[in-house]
Amino acid sequence: MTFAESATPLASVRVFWAKVDAGFWVAHRGGEYFGCVDAVAGGFVARDAHGVPVGRYDALTTAKSSLRSTTHPANVSRRRRRDRATMVTATAVGGTALALGLTAGALAPYL
Repeated sequence: MTFAESATPLASVRVFWAKVDAGFWVAHRGGEYFGCVDAVAGGFVARDAHGVPVGRYDALTTAKSSLRSTTHPANVSRRRRRDRATMVTATAVGGTALALGLTAGALAPYL
């Protein structure tokens, strides 16, 4: 049996939560850090494995479950905002490059 055959798919691995301090929970999945939840005034803030805030929630269970699903509204919204910002930036840089190229072409005969 090879390692690939014996490995369990990460999607089927359970998420384990540990309360490590007052108002702070850490999640592990498949032996790796998965994210955390902080208690803040008026709710809970969930952060993914990279420390990026996923969202702010009223209930601890909702904050914990937001890490388990990449289709959670907060995750989808964050991904859309990032993709939109990337597209706007790429369009602006491309437009600037085009304008500079056209200007250089127009001025080349005079140099």
